[in-house]
Amino acid sequence: MLHQSITRGSHGAQFRADGAAFLGLSLLCGLAGGFLGAVSQSAGPFHALSHGLLLDLFVLIPAFLGGMGRLVLPGELTTLPSLMLRFDRLAFALLFFGALCAITGAREPVAFVPSLSLWGVGTMLLALSTIVKCLECRVVRFRDLSPFAWSQLLASLGLIVVVPVLMAGLLHDLAAGHGSFASAQYWLGRVQVPVLALVVQLALGAIANLVAFHSTRLKITLPVLMAVPSLLVPVVWARGITVPGIWDDWLLGLGVALPSFGIMALICASLWRRSFALTAALSWSFPALLMLSAGWVLSLFPVRPEAFHSAMLFGAVFALFGCYYRWQEEIPSIVAPHWLGRVHLVAMGVSVLAMMPLLPTLQRCGEIGMIVSLFCVAALGARALMPRQALSEVSAAKADLS
Repeated sequence: MLHQSITRGSHGAQFRADGAAFLGLSLLCGLAGGFLGAVSQSAGPFHALSHGLLLDLFVLIPAFLGGMGRLVLPGELTTLPSLMLRFDRLAFALLFFGALCAITGAREPVAFVPSLSLWGVGTMLLALSTIVKCLECRVVRFRDLSPFAWSQLLASLGLIVVVPVLMAGLLHDLAAGHGSFASAQYWLGRVQVPVLALVVQLALGAIANLVAFHSTRLKITLPVLMAVPSLLVPVVWARGITVPGIWDDWLLGLGVALPSFGIMALICASLWRRSFALTAALSWSFPALLMLSAGWVLSLFPVRPEAFHSAMLFGAVFALFGCYYRWQEEIPSIVAPHWLGRVHLVAMGVSVLAMMPLLPTLQRCGEIGMIVSLFCVAALGARALMPRQALSEVSAAKADLS
C-alpha cells in the first residue's frame, strides 16, 4: 500500500509538471499570436494566418486538455498509467514544434501544413490519453463524474472525430497540388466551428465544476447537454465536409448556442438555490459567463465577425483562470493571496473592455492591464514551482533515509 501511494504521488507530480508545461506553451503561443495579429495589418496575409493558427488551435485546446486536465484530473482518478505520461510528453513535443512551424509560416508559408499536421497528431495523442484516464482510472460511477471530467472526456471524443477529417482533407489537398498557404487557410476556416464548440464546452465544464450539483437529474442533464456540442456538432460537421448543405450558422446556433445556454441556466439555477462563498475562482466565472453570452449576442451582428470570435475566446480564458484558481486553492502551499487574484481579475477585465470598438479611449489602459495580467500570471507560476522544488527535496531526503 505504501509503495502504491508513493507511486501514485510520483505520477501525480509528473502530471502536474506536464500540466504546467502545457499551460506555459499556451501562454507563449498566445503572446506570439497576439504580436503577429498586431503586425498582420501591415505585414500581409501570412502573418494573419500565423496569428489565426496560434490563437485558434495552440492556446485553449492545449491549455484545457493538456494544462488543466493534467492538474485537476489526477485528484479524481485512481491509478495513473505511466504509458499515458509518455503520450502526454510526446503530445507536448508535437504541439511545441507545431507552434514553431506556425510562427515560421509568417515568413515561410510552406510551414503552415506541417503546423496543422503536428497540431492534429499532438491533439490526437492528448485526446486519447484523456479518454483513457477518464474511462480506466475513475473511481466513481459515470453519473458521479464531475462536470470538469465530463467536459474533458466529451471534448476528447469530439477531437477524435474532427482531427482525422482535418488530416484527410490536408492530405487530399496536397495530393491535388494545392498550395500550402491556400490549404492551411481553407482548413483553418473550416475547423473553427467544431473547435469553438469544443472550447465552449470545456470552458462551461470548468465553470460548472465550481458549483455543487447534488440532484441526480441535474448530474445526468448536464453531460447530456455537453454531449450535443462535443459529439453531435463534430459528427454533423464531418458529414458536411463530404456532403455540402449544412450551414455553419445553423450548426453554431442549434448545436452550440442552445445547449450552452441550457448549461448556463443550470449553473445559474444552482447558484441561486444555494449560497456560495465568493472565492477567487467563482469571481472569474461571472465574467466568463458574461463574455460567452455576449459572444452569441454579437453573432447577431455580422458586420464585425471578429468581435464574436474574440468574445468567445476571452470568455474561455476567464473560465480557464477560474479553473486554475480553484485548483490552487486546494493546495495551501501555493495558494495565491487574495489581492493578487483581485488585481489579476481587474487587469484582465480592463484589457477586454479596451478591445471593444465603442471604447477606443481605453486602448492605452488595456495595454497596461494586459502587462499587469502577465505579471500576475508569472507570479502564479512562480508560486506553483517553488513548493514543488521543496517537496522534491523532502522526497529525496526520505528516500535516502529509507
